[in-house]
Amino acid sequence: MKRKVSRVLLGVVSVILVTAAVGADELTVDSILAAQRSGAPADGIIAMVNNPANTTAITVADIITLRDAGVPESVIAAVWPRVPAPTPAPVPLQPDDVRLVELVSLIKSGMSEQIITDQVKQSDLTYNLTVNDLLYLKQNSAPESTIEALMATSSGTPAAPAVAPPADLAFDNLVLVKTGLFRFFRKDHPGRLVMDGDTLRWEDARGSDGSFEFQTTGIDKVWLTCEARSSGNFCHQINFQIVKGDLYRFQDSDRESGSNTAVLNVMEALRTHYPRLTFGTPSVDD
Repeated sequence: MKRKVSRVLLGVVSVILVTAAVGADELTVDSILAAQRSGAPADGIIAMVNNPANTTAITVADIITLRDAGVPESVIAAVWPRVPAPTPAPVPLQPDDVRLVELVSLIKSGMSEQIITDQVKQSDLTYNLTVNDLLYLKQNSAPESTIEALMATSSGTPAAPAVAPPADLAFDNLVLVKTGLFRFFRKDHPGRLVMDGDTLRWEDARGSDGSFEFQTTGIDKVWLTCEARSSGNFCHQINFQIVKGDLYRFQDSDRESGSNTAVLNVMEALRTHYPRLTFGTPSVDD
């Protein structure tokens, strides 16, 4: 009996697919959802989409509808190239997810499509693309493979609004830990770390001679250094590895009294305002 029912259902699905393939139909979001509800496999729906005899009447907003309805990403990836690009607006579109601005910059720089797509896949970042985000990507000719990779990271929950980089957000009670061959003969310097846009600035308590700054775009990795304690790891130092090879280490000046508030506050602010940074696993003091 079960086999008979299965054969009937397969027959219904086959009729739907054959009709679509032969009849030069206009595919809409409703027809794709109807095919999915009828039990049509993803490959069958993709064949409908790719059939040159069929036309499509699907908008960028419909892509969101398909995703919310649970349509496989492979189907959405097949539909996307047939969605018309938006008419250029008098004012260029801006995405809801500000991280896409940097992504589009990489695309326009001429970087390999494969490299960008692989980077999206390998990162731990989640993108819940809105209609506005998709319009922005479409208007800026983002490769289909990159958009597919972005969609695949979706957690199914609305994306949290991006937080703009801060202006002159300062963190006191820090000490710059000296590195290098002669670090044992140099005193660590107290001061404060300031976040200002995409710049991190160290303001040395001794004056401008010991101050310096570096760009968040030049940071290779950020991680904490912790001390193993019976109550758990006590993280007292934050480290910045710069792409060019420099290493900056800032320790909580209240470490000896059992406080690491300053270091933890810096890390929390970095995760909030600069989510694109690479955050490494905490290391433990020997």
